[in-house]
Amino acid sequence: MKTLYLIDNFSLGGAQMVVKGIMENNQGNEKVFAFGLRDKPPHLPISHTQAICFPGKQKYSLAPLRFLKHFITEQGIERIHCQLPRSILFGYLLKGMLPELNYIVHEQGDVFESKLHAFLLRFYKKRADGILACSGDTAAALESRAKIDRDKLNVLYNFVDTTRFRAGKLKARPIQKIGFAGRIVERKGWREFVDLAAHFRNHPGLSFHMAGSGSEQGELEKLKTRKGLSNLQIRGFISEVQEFYRDIDLLVVPSHFEPMGMVAIEAMACGVPVLATDVPGLNEVARKGENAWTYPPGSAHALIAATEALLKLKEDEVLQIREKALLHARTFSYSNFYEQLTSFYEN
Repeated sequence: MKTLYLIDNFSLGGAQMVVKGIMENNQGNEKVFAFGLRDKPPHLPISHTQAICFPGKQKYSLAPLRFLKHFITEQGIERIHCQLPRSILFGYLLKGMLPELNYIVHEQGDVFESKLHAFLLRFYKKRADGILACSGDTAAALESRAKIDRDKLNVLYNFVDTTRFRAGKLKARPIQKIGFAGRIVERKGWREFVDLAAHFRNHPGLSFHMAGSGSEQGELEKLKTRKGLSNLQIRGFISEVQEFYRDIDLLVVPSHFEPMGMVAIEAMACGVPVLATDVPGLNEVARKGENAWTYPPGSAHALIAATEALLKLKEDEVLQIREKALLHARTFSYSNFYEQLTSFYEN
């Protein structure tokens, strides 16, 4: 069955990485297509001849709709797999115009942040031929906020590219470089990470590193200057983030909430131990005592206390968690993801 992976844009984000991975693992497959509804920089390159992006830049324009209807009909596309709010809306509209089209809703976590999206999902579900959620907590949110029956929901965790995110030979080493990777927005908990760096400003041999960009980038820069944090390096957006992971000894994920938490899995796949908030979604992949360390969310004091405890661990104890984390990350491979996705389509 010819499938079109529809997404809001080909910019940065977890959903975009899913589409990129599917397309690039299907090189030469003429039955898969990807379509971005608008041009939004920075651009995520997708190496596939059938990945195209609508040239418009307007977020709320319906201009791509007519093009999509013609494109779907002309190419004989039978299934449209939609991620992110705008593409899910477009899929709903296209299903109304083309009733034979197989319409898949793939929720990546916007149901947590947008009341409007959660409300509209109550209508989308009526036309959907299948609904996917990126975690168990996301499925629970769809059930409670969008009133979708649990037996109609399927959990499919996002995957990590294990050919890109991979570890070298693991060996015991001290924790010296502590990192943060993610968008610089409030819910990612970047302020708590800055507070952590401030607490350890006089700790010899300990440094803090931040990778990512976002709407609060300016506030981050000002806060670093105001606190005089010479031990904090702000690196901005890093395209080859796997190199960032391999350069640090511990990744802190201080998110206030996460639909899933891909940065934790990416770091684990690179052999980096993770200290994360114990919040739903994230704690499905970063499991306390099994493959990661966790602490209560929303408190810089709790993060500081957890970090102080980790710094007292023996190097061999840290190595054990790194080894368990690496094995855990391998279960999130593309092959496992695609096998489950194919089974979902068939059923």
